[in-house]
Amino acid sequence: MTFSLLHATDFADRLLYKIIPPLKAGMIVLADRYAYTAFARDATRGVDRQWVRELYSFAVKPDLTMYFRVPIDISLDRLMARRVKLKFYEAGMDLGWSSNPAESFRLFQGKVLNEYDRLVDEFGLEVIDAVGSITDQQRVVRKLISPYVNGTHTEITGGTV
Repeated sequence: MTFSLLHATDFADRLLYKIIPPLKAGMIVLADRYAYTAFARDATRGVDRQWVRELYSFAVKPDLTMYFRVPIDISLDRLMARRVKLKFYEAGMDLGWSSNPAESFRLFQGKVLNEYDRLVDEFGLEVIDAVGSITDQQRVVRKLISPYVNGTHTEITGGTV
């Protein structure tokens, strides 16, 4: 829960200073890793789902949330292509499920993905197949956001994407 509280504090700071001001100025905000990340990550770590949702209840509800779904092994391959080792918490090493960082990553992030899959229906996340090419993913994203950019979407509530 301490981990959750620290992340919520950081998120509140980003929301207050980086997200809300541009929204008030009429801009569209793209936010990587919004409150949904905490919902998935913290529930995987055993924190009560409802408690986490209440903790983040101050968050502005996005008009559009995209979930780039990628299998664990592809995610691990992509991460390891860019760096030498996995980060301790990213791999879930703090949970003690495996002493092998790659195996711990597979276990932890697999459960995080299961939590994200639960969020799809609960919060209406748009699922994007992140295995496809960047060009294909970009095409899907452009189609999803074009009503917001072009001003043709009629149900804008907060302005975040």
